Amino acid sequence: MTQKRGEENMNATKELQEEMVGVLTAISIVSKRLACRLVELDENQTKETTEKREEKTNE
Repeated sequence: MTQKRGEENMNATKELQEEMVGVLTAISIVSKRLACRLVELDENQTKETTEKREEKTNE
């Protein structure tokens, strides 16, 4: 009886760990996408700022 409970607890623990790995993997993927989008936004803003400065300089 005690051995059976121990096995059940180990299975539950393993399932919980696998679920946590899945959640953390998903968080990692979303974080990477967000970081890429933020870099892209920053590059676009920098480009726009540079273009505006060049326009003012050429006037």
